[in-house]
Amino acid sequence: MTKREQSLAKLRCYIQEKHLFSAEAKLLLGISGGSDSVALLYLFSLLRSEIDITLLAIHINHQLRGEESEADVVLVQDLCQKLGVPLIVRKINLTGRSENQARQKRFEAFMQVLDAYRFDYIVTGHHNNDQTETMLLNLFRGAGLSGLAGLRPRSGIVLHPLLCFSKKELQDLLVEAQIPWREDSSNQELNYRRNWIRHTLLPLLEQEINPQISTSLGTQAEIFADAEDMILKRMKSLLKKVVLEEDNSKVILSLPPLIHFSKLEQYYIIREVIAEISGSRRDFFAHNFENIRNLFAATGSKKVSLNNGLEVVKEYDKLIIKFSEEPKPVPEPIVVEEDRSRVVWGDYRFSFKLLKVLPNRFSNDPLTVCLDADKVKYPFVIRSRKPGDRFMPLGMNQIVKLKDFLINCKVPKSERDYIPIFDDGEKIFWVTGKRLDQRVAIDDNSTRFLHITAEKIQDKQLRPANRSRTGEKK
Repeated sequence: MTKREQSLAKLRCYIQEKHLFSAEAKLLLGISGGSDSVALLYLFSLLRSEIDITLLAIHINHQLRGEESEADVVLVQDLCQKLGVPLIVRKINLTGRSENQARQKRFEAFMQVLDAYRFDYIVTGHHNNDQTETMLLNLFRGAGLSGLAGLRPRSGIVLHPLLCFSKKELQDLLVEAQIPWREDSSNQELNYRRNWIRHTLLPLLEQEINPQISTSLGTQAEIFADAEDMILKRMKSLLKKVVLEEDNSKVILSLPPLIHFSKLEQYYIIREVIAEISGSRRDFFAHNFENIRNLFAATGSKKVSLNNGLEVVKEYDKLIIKFSEEPKPVPEPIVVEEDRSRVVWGDYRFSFKLLKVLPNRFSNDPLTVCLDADKVKYPFVIRSRKPGDRFMPLGMNQIVKLKDFLINCKVPKSERDYIPIFDDGEKIFWVTGKRLDQRVAIDDNSTRFLHITAEKIQDKQLRPANRSRTGEKK
């Protein structure tokens, strides 16, 4: 049996065993011009005669190696023409030589073509040696069980059907078929971590520990992958016990039950939430997890920033995982005259009414208050908190620090600057949504009453913001 027949049979068996795709699948093949991707192109051109599949090749020109890059394009064009596989060539611009940036840009280009042509899967030529390198890289980076599982035969819409082949097997196949390929000179540069593993570490491991280390680690990767799949099934039930709120950009977890789970369970819960928001399980490592776990015992509000634009914020008994945001500016103070009936400050709209008779029924809404109008000095100011702020919360007979009051109310630190503070120059008389000051409370001698209603602007359709009681716009 020729290498062509052996390789085709091995590929066919692997696709069936891993349930990679079915007949009539539309496959986008990533072809760089190296031996692995050229072997992928060759094998799938042969497989097409046995299985009803549609093929489209894509080559990404990184434009980093001058004439070498252009020669890669020419080779891939010639091969695709000879094998009867249509080809798309895309150029990408990189700001540096970062492997992560190149990988991301390639994938973005793949996705654009996949969507434009309505194909089903992206297929790459990663083989068993790539699997070994990936496992070792992830081991050194602390990527956990997921990292040791390495490359999956199928990861979403990305297929790796050549993981059952070694690099030598693929090159021997091409030599027999007299199909040329090109070597990327940058693959010899040892300043890249993967290249150092490939050219320095692996030969040493093969010589000193196990000549078949790639095969052995490939088997271990499948075991790790099966173990992680089993853990992920359990995580789905645990997530229901800790998720308080979720949307496309934020998930809020309840800390009390999360803290009582095992460390492994905590790792997977947090990693899966991060993956759900970011769309990827990449770039979450042991040190990220430990930094997040350190938040559990932190007092007040603390946060950890992650590499993928996310941040994890601890606010009392909650853990909030969300995309990082630029802090919004704190609103400027606004002066309220006695005849003002409506003003806007920050995200709040306030309505004011002077009453001579108390309402029959008082609202339980913390954003609605009624106080003694004669105990307020006009004009007053609505502002954000300031260092040293103090007031006398309703029901108390002593002055307290506003900071301590907000902490006791478990107001997240990120929200404290945006709470409207009513200040008449002599005292703070209302901390919006939290508490009136005892010194403006209604008593038996009260004859005029100030009724204040606050509403969040995003909750209501915008109305004219600043208006006097006479209807004249201010």
